[in-house]
Amino acid sequence: MKKISHYFLFVSLFIFSQLSYASWGLSDEQPTEITPQAQKIENDIQTLPEQHFFSNNNYAQVKRLLSTAITQQQKQAEAVKKALIDYRKNSDQPHWLAVENSHQSLNSLNLSKQQLLKLTDQTTREQLTGFGPYGVTQFYSELAITQLNIEYYLHYQIRSFKNLVRDLQISPVPVISVIFKVLGVFFIFSWWVRNSERLINDFKTSKFEGTTKPNILTRGIWYLTRAHKAIAWLFLITVTLRIISTLPSLQHLIFLEIFTWWLLGGSIAVSFILEFIYRNSKHNKKEIIALRLATIRHYVWGAIVSGVILQISSRTLGQGTIYAWINSLVYLFFILLTVYTLRQWRSTVFERIHHLDPLPVSIQWAVRNQNTLLISIAATACGAAWLSWRSIQHSAISALSQYAAFSHALAYLFRIEVAKQTEVSREHSNLVRIKGSAAFDYISPGSEDSTLLEEYAKDEMSALSRYLLTDSPAVCVLSGERGVGTTTLLNRLLNKVKNAQPLYLNCPYDGYSALLPELAKQLGIDEESSEKDILQHLRNSDICYLLAFDNAQRLVKPKVNGLVDLMKLTNLLRRARKSHRVVLAIEKSSWRFIDRARGERLLFDLVTFMPKWNEKQIGNLLESRITTTPKTETEDECPSISFDGLVLPRQWDEENLTEEERAKNGFYRILWDYSDGNPTVALRFFRLSLHRDKDTDAVLVRLFKAPHSDDLETMPKPMLAVLRSIVQLEIASPADVSECSRLSMAEVISTLRYFQSRGYIEWNDNKARISDHWFRHITNVLHRQHLLVK
Repeated sequence: MKKISHYFLFVSLFIFSQLSYASWGLSDEQPTEITPQAQKIENDIQTLPEQHFFSNNNYAQVKRLLSTAITQQQKQAEAVKKALIDYRKNSDQPHWLAVENSHQSLNSLNLSKQQLLKLTDQTTREQLTGFGPYGVTQFYSELAITQLNIEYYLHYQIRSFKNLVRDLQISPVPVISVIFKVLGVFFIFSWWVRNSERLINDFKTSKFEGTTKPNILTRGIWYLTRAHKAIAWLFLITVTLRIISTLPSLQHLIFLEIFTWWLLGGSIAVSFILEFIYRNSKHNKKEIIALRLATIRHYVWGAIVSGVILQISSRTLGQGTIYAWINSLVYLFFILLTVYTLRQWRSTVFERIHHLDPLPVSIQWAVRNQNTLLISIAATACGAAWLSWRSIQHSAISALSQYAAFSHALAYLFRIEVAKQTEVSREHSNLVRIKGSAAFDYISPGSEDSTLLEEYAKDEMSALSRYLLTDSPAVCVLSGERGVGTTTLLNRLLNKVKNAQPLYLNCPYDGYSALLPELAKQLGIDEESSEKDILQHLRNSDICYLLAFDNAQRLVKPKVNGLVDLMKLTNLLRRARKSHRVVLAIEKSSWRFIDRARGERLLFDLVTFMPKWNEKQIGNLLESRITTTPKTETEDECPSISFDGLVLPRQWDEENLTEEERAKNGFYRILWDYSDGNPTVALRFFRLSLHRDKDTDAVLVRLFKAPHSDDLETMPKPMLAVLRSIVQLEIASPADVSECSRLSMAEVISTLRYFQSRGYIEWNDNKARISDHWFRHITNVLHRQHLLVK
């Protein structure tokens, strides 16, 4: 009962507080009329053109109308005062009608004056709304009119209350209905207040536990629950006001909804803003977080209070002189608040600036004057603005860097800049490139002891683990570009398995017939075992195997019936009937051929693709392979790699880095861009970038010479088909190329000689292989010609 009594007290206060918000146009009395003078001024304003079409005559007409409106307003105020005195003596209907007519005329003149103030020139407006003699005169005039309005609204409310009592005597049903509706809303509100914590906790448990990334709707609802009490009060008051305003005598109460939304809506906004700022400031010190939250709270609540005051002033006093004075006070309040805030932030701002270098001239001036009286405020504002702009720049770069296209664009610009510097340095220096195996003394090759980047291919590793590390049989495919790290991922899977015996097989170039002896050897049976013997062993074995077949593309030939070996292997593994798990590593270029050739007829439990390495991963890999103290036969220690001489454009997110670190990061970005996310290509061209200074023996990094040939772009399609066949076969004899490209042996041999003379291919046991140096350029050309998917 105590809650109910408090609630009805609250509603009663709201009902009686609308004294100053009632409108003369809502009366249910006889229609009122305004004076002819007020009507004429209103009509003259309507005939004026749009302000941007005003001429000098129009501005002069507005001044005359404004002067007339002010004069008539003063006369009409006297008329309202006299009508109110007569009404206090005799409160019958004719005297109230006289008050209504005179007050409506006064309101009409007041509105006309507001419109004319907006249309007049700036000088006249400042005279009438400023703090000079004219402004003070208008202030007292509007103050007297406000007193008359208050007295009128008081009488108006008393008459409205009498009308309500009269309506109750005739029929109390509408009022009883409103009371029951309000009670229903109140009981719903009370139920929510009692059960809100429990419901919110249940929602959090059901939607957030066990989920790493809830959807945006769930996150939005969760953020709304952070201010659930204020939201509940807002809906309670809004619904209550709308229900009560349905009564004919209290319909003007709906205006209170505006101020309710200002205050409670502002409270909710403050809660959300503070929650957002706090979540994004956790990396800062507690003192800075507290200062930031206090600053935002002061400004938001200041804006809310100012908005309420200005809106009340606009509705009750109009936008005249008093409103202009209040508006000026609001501006002064925010100026003082800003000065106070800058004083609070001064030590923090200059402490942050102290750790930054270089500083602009304006910030250097601010640092020198940080303790100077009065000037320190401007200095703090200058420093805060610079830090804010710098933070915005860093945030923009950080957000854009998540998109590969932006990073590629930066890398292209860096590459142009570095290329210019490299050409100049080669002309004016004694640099010679470090060739052959000597480059491995500075950038080590991959080995078992190499640093493993766990963050690479995390999702692909998890997807394969769900199939291969369980007790169910599975056949999966792992596809990736040559040199992207497929073998490393297979070894990680084999080292991770606990419920099966891991076996690693590197498919030989001779296909399925050469793979069977190797498979039999790994299974621990006779190498001469036939396919039937291997199948029998897999069926009868008590051991569960995890078989990893690396380079399975060697079982595929891009020709008609080129999948025979691969089909034989998959059929053998599927007929084993035990819970053996199999993963086949196939290069992406060959997998595209398999996918198009077989389509849905070749089914695997999972087909996943190795992703490209991102810029950060390439940078970490290159950094881990740098040998700090390489050893040679002629000297104990060699100088470490230096990036001196590479001057790259300064980025907003790298202002705290040294020139050496900035050059290193920029060069790594160039390598990542050129390699297109392939670590093997990036490492190769990193080694090709090493140069030794003949005079100082220093090892310097300069831009590598990327292979470029217009011949490849304009090469006939049959010759490009030969290159594609070699890429798909990995290593191919002339007979294999002839069979896959449908070219004659003579054409193939002639084409291969052409490629060899230009270094496109390398020979190994009479078989051709795309050279490491040209691999990326050739695959890019084939990709642009739609002959290959990288």
